[in-house]
Amino acid sequence: MKSLIFCLLILNFHYSQGQSLTWYGGSVVLSSGKVITGEISVEPLHDIILVQDGDKRIVYPAHKVKSVFYYDSTANINRRLISVKESNPVRVHYRFFEVVVNGEVSLLRRQTAKGTRLSDADDFQYSVYYKNELVPLRKFSRTIYPQLRKAVHPRLENFIAVNKLGTNTDVNSIRIIEYYNLLMRSEDAIARY
Repeated sequence: MKSLIFCLLILNFHYSQGQSLTWYGGSVVLSSGKVITGEISVEPLHDIILVQDGDKRIVYPAHKVKSVFYYDSTANINRRLISVKESNPVRVHYRFFEVVVNGEVSLLRRQTAKGTRLSDADDFQYSVYYKNELVPLRKFSRTIYPQLRKAVHPRLENFIAVNKLGTNTDVNSIRIIEYYNLLMRSEDAIARY
């Protein structure tokens, strides 16, 4: 009898947890290149994606996923997540990051708090992804910015001077990243003609 009650409690827990999931219409691109479309639920704190396939729910950990696309109707935004390999001296693991600014230099963010009313400033960790390297946004001015200054013509320096931007704040760093990507896209477009 005790084991039956215990099993019912576990089933109830799993059922109640499943009910609290938020589902979106979207697609998942696996590392193998296979694309799965349908209802998905994102669990960024656990680095997993759940896909609803009829009565079944399939769990995909970040290391098996390349990217995820879905429409968030609450925020009225199309979201894109990518799986990024992070290494440290102890282990290698993959994490999901949302793409905030896409380009040669991408601005990514990782959710660090649980909840539905998240603050962009407080509940996310922002990072810059450049040349397959992930760097915290607060280190942009010391690590990535010097590389950008060498790579681009004076238009970037002019933009920074005219707008009186320093690289000491996150907001200014983001504006520099956006302008740099704009320059790279325009040069790319000119090179094609």
